[in-house]
Order: sequence, then C-alpha cells, then structure tokens
Amino acid sequence: MAQDKKLTNEKLSHLWESEDIKILDTKNEKYAIFSDLHLGDGGKADDFHHNEETLETALKFYKENCYNLILLGDIEEFWQFDLEQIVGRYDNTVYNKMREYGNERVYRVFGNHDYDWCSPADPVFSNSGKQKGAPEALKMRDSKGNIKILLVHGHQGNIESDKNSWLSKFLVRGIFKPVEPYAKFLGFYGHPSATKSQITKDYERIMYNWAKSQKIILICGHSHRTIFASKSYADKLEEEIAELQADNSSNRNEREKVKKNRKKIKQLKRKLQEEKVKGRKIDPTEPNKEPLPCYFNTGCGLYTDGITNIEVADDEIKLVKWHRDVTKVPRFVVYEKGRLGEYIELITSLQ
Repeated sequence: MAQDKKLTNEKLSHLWESEDIKILDTKNEKYAIFSDLHLGDGGKADDFHHNEETLETALKFYKENCYNLILLGDIEEFWQFDLEQIVGRYDNTVYNKMREYGNERVYRVFGNHDYDWCSPADPVFSNSGKQKGAPEALKMRDSKGNIKILLVHGHQGNIESDKNSWLSKFLVRGIFKPVEPYAKFLGFYGHPSATKSQITKDYERIMYNWAKSQKIILICGHSHRTIFASKSYADKLEEEIAELQADNSSNRNEREKVKKNRKKIKQLKRKLQEEKVKGRKIDPTEPNKEPLPCYFNTGCGLYTDGITNIEVADDEIKLVKWHRDVTKVPRFVVYEKGRLGEYIELITSLQ
C-alpha cells in the first residue's frame, strides 16, 4: 500500500484545524479505544470471529468500570460483507455489549473498511434510526483543558484505502472474497484486514512527523501495528533484549542470573521474529534519536491470541492486550503506560 505524504499531511491538518470536530474531555473521564475489529459474518472469511468472546469480556470490563467507548474505524468489514450479514452474526453479542454503554458513552469514527457509516442506521446505538453517520475524527482536551489530542482511523492519505477505496472494495469483494478460505488453507493470506500488516513501513514515520510538527498527540488504528509513544512492540522487544544482554555482560559470574536472562532473551527473540514475519517491525520514527511520544496506535482485534486497545483515563494512557486464552487471570496485560501531561509537555517544549 502506498502512502502519499503530502495528501496525508493535508488531510490530517484539515481535520485538526476544523472547528466541526467533536471535542472530548479527558479530565475525570475514561475511554477505551478500539479499532480494526473487521467484524464479518462469522464464516471462514471472517478474521475476527475467534476473538468474539475476548471482545465481549473487554467490553464488559470497561462498562463496569465506567469507561466511555471509542470505535476508531474499521469496526466492520464492509469491503467483504453487507451490514445485514454482520448484524445477523454479532447483534446478540458484540453489538449488544456496545449498546449497554448507552448512546452518550459511545463514539464512532469511520475508517476505510467501514466508510459506509456516512449513511446507514448504526446497530451500536439503541435509537439507531436517529443515530446515523459517523465523523472522520475526534479531538480531546488534556487534563488542563487544552486541545492536544487528535483521534482518526489513520487511512488518510493512503492511496488504496483513501483515494481509491472504491476500487479496493470492488477487488476484495469481487475477486479475493470467493477464494479467501482456500488461500488461508494453502497459506496464501494477504487481504487488507489480515493480521499481517499490508501498510508500508514508512507509514508510522509519516504519521509521527505530522504529529510532531503540530506538537500534539495523534491516536490512530489502520496499520494493525501497536505503537506506544512512537515506538512499536518490536522496538520494545529489541530494547528489552539489549538490556538483558548488557546485564549479562555486567554480571558474568552470576551463573543463575545469566542463565535466567538467556532464557528470557530467547523468548523475546522468538517474539521479535514473529513481529518481523508479520510485517510489524517498522522503520524507526526517529532514526537517530529517541522519538517524541506523540504517536500512538491501537493495534487491532485480529491477532490469533487476542485483541489490543488503548485506554485513556484522566491523565494516563495505556496500551492493553486482552488474551484470547480464557484461563489467563487477569484476562489482560498492560504492555505500556505513561502520563499524558508529561508527554504533552515534552512535545510542546520542542523548538
């Protein structure tokens, strides 16, 4: 997929400067942000269905803990399925859990795979006949009341997903959908809602540089690659491996510690290789220095072992993984967390 840098900057700047974008407060509020679930019909071509129970568990937790719900695009897979098919499969489970939040606590942003939300009644809302359409973006105020956060799906400026999305949808529905089950069986798997990212490697750098230039925080989905404070999960793995290797070098005589570290390094390298194979090892957002914490990505709901999402609670932001394995207690793990106020101070201090 090609990312047009100029078009991306123009579209994001237009949304950021628009006075028509809804503004949410973070002070004394909590938000659970999900994107890229790609709900289908529950059949073999539906990449989400194995995480249905995982999402229900997450939605139940966030409702009980008074979170608002933000659906940051590509919640449905309209490139492959009709709304009736999707609602028929998930109305009594996923959509029902979303409706339990109430209309005032759910916010939807459209993405490239669910662009159709510009018109149909939305099953997420109880009075769906009155709630039609979805915006392209949301903004947030920080705990001091300053508008410093932009939320978009992230397809802006992408040639296949933004400029020529009609053609991409036609190709997926007309050509790929009929053969997808066979392609999966044979190991040939590559349509845009797959766990393996099809997004160009410089995507994150383009989004990061725009956010950096505006001195704000940008929260996206779209790429299916989790990013926290402008670093990927693969970046984190590499840093952990380097720290353990340095620890072993400094403590060579402590055999048990070295042995334990080597075992951990082996596990981390295995995870790192998986990230590389699935196209989630990105080009560094800042090639030669520590990046500013201005870009975040929710990841997706298509991982074979669960779902990732971002939480914003007052002045704290977290990257969370929900396990598909029902035996894990708790069902989630916090991968990363930080203070929004500290991040914004770092970003705005840039000369």
